[in-house]
Amino acid sequence: MSDLRIPIAYDNWATETLVDFCLGLTSQQLELTTPGTMGTVKATLVHLVAAKERYGAALRGSPPPAEAIRETTTTDLGPVKARSKALSCFFEEFARGTIDLDATVERRAADGAVQKMPMWVLLAQFLHHGDEHRAKLGLIFGANGIEPPHYSAFNWAQSLGTLA
Repeated sequence: MSDLRIPIAYDNWATETLVDFCLGLTSQQLELTTPGTMGTVKATLVHLVAAKERYGAALRGSPPPAEAIRETTTTDLGPVKARSKALSCFFEEFARGTIDLDATVERRAADGAVQKMPMWVLLAQFLHHGDEHRAKLGLIFGANGIEPPHYSAFNWAQSLGTLA
């Protein structure tokens, strides 16, 4: 069993918590942004899940599935919830397996070039990426007077009943 179970389980919980929160926002709130972030709430959320799709595809060694979330075509947040849950299941199962962190994986970069790297690089980027964009969404919410969900690791532990 992989030592990655904990950080991957946390990433899954935090992203799903954020997706659920965003599904309750109004269409005007989904279009909010603030300087220093990558775009609107909606665009950032779609990007967060679309990138998780690509990380999962790289780990599987196959292209993202037809139902994948994509920044260029996903306009409705309904499928984002379903794909976020499916990706959580994939990453949870992945983390339960034997993982060779030095195995070479390939990913397609934004410019279309194929990048080869040790799996540990991709996994570190995957975990960093989720934290980065969840934090940027928190900035947008705070700047616009919206109380964001509390998706810290402490809150995760509390939701599991493991934090007294």
